[in-house]
Amino acid sequence: MANDLNRDVVLGLPKILLHEHLDCSLRPSTMLQFFAEDDWNVPANFPLPARTYYLEGELEKAAAEYQNFLAREASKSLANYVNAIVLHVLPLMQHKDRLARITRERVEDAVADGVVALELRFAPQLHIRAGLTLEQVMDAVAAGMRDSAIPVKLIICALRHEGEAMAERLADLAIKYKQHVGLFDLAGDEKANPGVLLWWAKQAAKVREHGIEPELHLWETDEPTDDDLVRLAEFGIRRLGHGMRGRRQEARILEVCPSSNCVTGQIRNFSEHPIDSLYREGKRVTVNTDGTLFTRSDLSNEYLLLNRYFNWGKAEFLAVNLTALEVSSFSNEEKSELLAKLKDGYC
Repeated sequence: MANDLNRDVVLGLPKILLHEHLDCSLRPSTMLQFFAEDDWNVPANFPLPARTYYLEGELEKAAAEYQNFLAREASKSLANYVNAIVLHVLPLMQHKDRLARITRERVEDAVADGVVALELRFAPQLHIRAGLTLEQVMDAVAAGMRDSAIPVKLIICALRHEGEAMAERLADLAIKYKQHVGLFDLAGDEKANPGVLLWWAKQAAKVREHGIEPELHLWETDEPTDDDLVRLAEFGIRRLGHGMRGRRQEARILEVCPSSNCVTGQIRNFSEHPIDSLYREGKRVTVNTDGTLFTRSDLSNEYLLLNRYFNWGKAEFLAVNLTALEVSSFSNEEKSELLAKLKDGYC
């Protein structure tokens, strides 16, 4: 029965996570430690109670206070969400040892959440402000993935406002680090730079020639357009980050992130999210977190919310995980092992 689920049960269910941003998933306790190492060179709006608790040795209380503050700030608007990343997160992700640690901790947290395979996306160009090269950034993140207990692939994100020159550098980077990279993404402000951007699609075609699949963030804020559909078909793009607007997704894969959509103001509350109706209509839905820091939600919590509001149970969770497995960037051998884990966990 769907209503038999609780957190302990859901934690034990094997889960595949396709859509997770590294810079939205730091541990608050680690962030506070980094700020302390930096002599509390913090943003102007940094919450003083969190610093006080930390200095007094109340580390759990400090981390909870800080994460609650970040969640409140990020949920005011999508602009606030992005601003929280720029002010609070990115300054802490400019050094190799920190990038490796943040990546390692995110994988560890995923394993504790019952995730059996993880695709982890990030924009390497956001981590070169202190002098790292793009290659050094990739090496650091790859070091954080080393000895992972689960399969992990990286997704390289070009950003809509940056243009073709950076996208070309990132495409070449993805090809160079093909061993670790599963997909090539386009993220950023869909309102300001909408649709399937042709300069990105040109680079997406290049990485596809090297066996790296392109995908992009689309239909999170905007409704599908005729032009979108034409370009998606032209460039053979089957995976959409979010993709929850409208009803024109056809057979494309939707990497839906329900709590994130609520936090960023795309949906008023979880009960109004279209994920259930999309799934019931036969759309190819997967369930994801987008990030754990600002949503205060892991993948197990997303499952519990789907159970609470839409009566999803093991049948629905198995279905979305089988979809995720099919379209994931893992090797055939890894997929075979993951399929066995899903069957054992759900059946």
